[in-house]
Amino acid sequence: MKYLDILESKLGRKATREEIEAFTVMWSEHCGYSHTKGYIRKLPKAGKGGNAGVVPLDDYHFLAFKVESHNHPSAIEPFNGAATGVGGIIRDVLAMGARPTAILDSLHMDRIVDGIIEGISDYGNSIGVPTVGGELRISNFYKHNPLVNVMAVGVGRNEHLIESKASRPGQVIVIFGGATGRDGIHGASFASEDLTGEKANKLSIQVGDPFAEKLLIEAFLEMVEKGLVEGAQDLGAGGVLSATSELVARGGLGAIVHLDKVPLREPDMLPIEILISESQERMAVVTSPEKAQKVLEIARKHLLFGEIVAEVTDSGRYVAKYKDETVLDVPASLLEESPEEPIYEYTPSEMPKFKWLRFKEVDAHDVFERYDYMVGTDTILPPGLGPAVMRVKDYSNMKSSVGYSLAIHSRVDIGAQSPYWGAYITVLEAIRKTLSVGGEPIAITDGINYADPDVEPMGLAAQMRGLKDVCETFNVPVASGNASLYNTYKGKGIPPTLVVGIVGKVENLNIPRPKRGPIYAVGYHDFELGREKHFQDEIRNISRQGLFIVSMHDFSRNETLKSAMKKLGYNLKIATPKTEPIHQMILVFGEPKTNLPVKRIGFCY
Repeated sequence: MKYLDILESKLGRKATREEIEAFTVMWSEHCGYSHTKGYIRKLPKAGKGGNAGVVPLDDYHFLAFKVESHNHPSAIEPFNGAATGVGGIIRDVLAMGARPTAILDSLHMDRIVDGIIEGISDYGNSIGVPTVGGELRISNFYKHNPLVNVMAVGVGRNEHLIESKASRPGQVIVIFGGATGRDGIHGASFASEDLTGEKANKLSIQVGDPFAEKLLIEAFLEMVEKGLVEGAQDLGAGGVLSATSELVARGGLGAIVHLDKVPLREPDMLPIEILISESQERMAVVTSPEKAQKVLEIARKHLLFGEIVAEVTDSGRYVAKYKDETVLDVPASLLEESPEEPIYEYTPSEMPKFKWLRFKEVDAHDVFERYDYMVGTDTILPPGLGPAVMRVKDYSNMKSSVGYSLAIHSRVDIGAQSPYWGAYITVLEAIRKTLSVGGEPIAITDGINYADPDVEPMGLAAQMRGLKDVCETFNVPVASGNASLYNTYKGKGIPPTLVVGIVGKVENLNIPRPKRGPIYAVGYHDFELGREKHFQDEIRNISRQGLFIVSMHDFSRNETLKSAMKKLGYNLKIATPKTEPIHQMILVFGEPKTNLPVKRIGFCY
């Protein structure tokens, strides 16, 4: 364990084997964010944190959303790695009291890996949550380290928002869902090391059951509707240990956890294995003792396992027991206080002259047509035309007619040349995409994908400073996020790859769609920061004129757009506008009224 000396100094004694196992999980980079906590603290925040970020949508609803990576598992076991990435991020959103309503994925790989695509489609299609779009980047940068980042969004009623903590002694914690097995043991610590590390094997990969997840979703939402849930946490990285310790530590409390009460599918599991297993489709619910039986009744009605496994105490200590044996007895807060690595100050320089580093051209329909984007019938814009736009159906409140947009975006081609400007431009372009469909940006969720911060700390510092600066300058705060470090293979790492998910509020659901007529290139072939706010205002202005807008970074890679248009019965004949790798240009279908430069480049017929 990397931080063993620190642990033993805080304990004031030698650590036991079980303590080393537990803290290896909880103080791993994946759970503890040791290298990024200091940077994250400086970001402008929005909404209410927890399992996922929460921001208000209107007077009645909130959005819960987050991006999560499953990079290492997908490299070793593509199908289950990608599938359980979907399952985990869905539960993060669910745990806030929101019904999951949409999934997006950001895939970076050296070729289309069918196992990854099938894992996402199999899981998402089976649970009835539409996968409404994403991005696909094919590059040799990711030959050994594919990146699988999945974003989920959910909608909840304000009165159903759930805390991610226990609030008082005497509460109990119910774990329900699937039974616990050995799959995924040390998954969190495996995700925090080089792919050639000792834990890089299939035993570290969780195995998903999407049909159990669907039952879990409906059971949990019924519990929320009936007022039975007082706090909740999904069981992801770190399993029972992480979920229960986080719930009580956030409330300044303690717990006694009975590992022999956890439903198992393998009868000979060791207590420490039960504690840290990352078996999927499980959630922890904090409730009062008098409500616990109703929670269990609902779980069992939905054919799920469930038991009361812990009591919340005021001791501040986390005590895990197996029958009469004490397996772990440590301060609950200590499990959450992973050591913090130093952060570095990065001073931005003027934007350099960038070279085009183009991705291989593919028609993303080859991927997202394997996904069901219409399940739930709330998807207004189909994939391939830009950000997704979703309606919010609320039969209990017919006054509500609001919608939201969602997009996921990255610019590793710029990040490979300048981590600072790569992060900055990624967020700017995500904002433009939101504006192009009539959305007003609310907040972002960041997916920080990086190589080895111990070898190259300044690249991470530059990326995080770029993220901070752009969010502050353009008033788009961060609601949630994820960090995936040590994306290396035999010491060679990926370039800094910041993935940004963005949600926007859409007041008018009469979204502009492509029409036959002229197509114009509007804006500038190059980039000047001083004119960006005016450029964004003009995108708003053109969208209000009812014109369809395409905002993309590389107009020469337009196979996906052309294919999407053909599916709507249109053909494009355009002279591709030439731009710098960073530019301020959009395509507009129709005659725009704007003071930006306008040039006719083709026709939609």
